[in-house]
Amino acid sequence: MSDKYYSDEILGSYDKSFAELEKIEQELENPEISVDRLSELAERSLPLIKSCKSKLLEAQENVDKILTEAESINQK
Repeated sequence: MSDKYYSDEILGSYDKSFAELEKIEQELENPEISVDRLSELAERSLPLIKSCKSKLLEAQENVDKILTEAESINQK
């Protein structure tokens, strides 16, 4: 797989990555999709999924940190 798929510039924001995954999903639902196109879409999907997962985990960590700080303020 080419490194171009992992570039932040190519992947963009979570919203852009997720929107592209939705487009890929719609295309995959076509029963007449060619094997070559299926392979291309699968190759493109993996870095998008990884990017979205990473951004979701980062957001969860930030929320957890904020909640922990808020709890410590309330306990004082």
